[in-house]
Amino acid sequence: MRTTLRNAAIALVGAALLLVARPLHAVDADLIPVGTPAPQFEAIDTEGKAFTLAEAIKEKPVLLVFWSIFCGTCRDELPILEQEKPKYEEKVQFVTVNLDEAPRAKTVRGFAKQQGFTMRMLLNKIDGREFQIDQTYKIKATPALYLVKRDGTIAYGHYGAINPEELAEVIAKAE
Repeated sequence: MRTTLRNAAIALVGAALLLVARPLHAVDADLIPVGTPAPQFEAIDTEGKAFTLAEAIKEKPVLLVFWSIFCGTCRDELPILEQEKPKYEEKVQFVTVNLDEAPRAKTVRGFAKQQGFTMRMLLNKIDGREFQIDQTYKIKATPALYLVKRDGTIAYGHYGAINPEELAEVIAKAE
């Protein structure tokens, strides 16, 4: 019950943020600052495979997208990211972090399959504790996005949906 209420609150805050004119400086100020080392984490994806940020960034930068199945804006944004992914997959890895509790993994997996998503979808649970990744990344609303460069630092952080033009600007920061 507590986790469901928390997820509903995250989705409500995310929806409220969309009503505020962009850029969301007051909220974005809560994000991890650019140039700061990205918090490292390990997770399991919806297919049960292990993911380690430290290993992933050895290959190429990682675009982390935090979302919830309860967030309509997130569900609208994910297809846009999936559509744009082929343009940028040589430069960055698209990795989503679902903020819903572990019992919803089947629902998240079904949603991803139904939508034809090829982005890796991580579950926000580590060492038996839920909500560890979003807490580490100071996520206050969804959708939220971070770009982690190969050197392990944050290159970009943002709350709210991102359009294709903004995405191109973010990917340019990947180097």
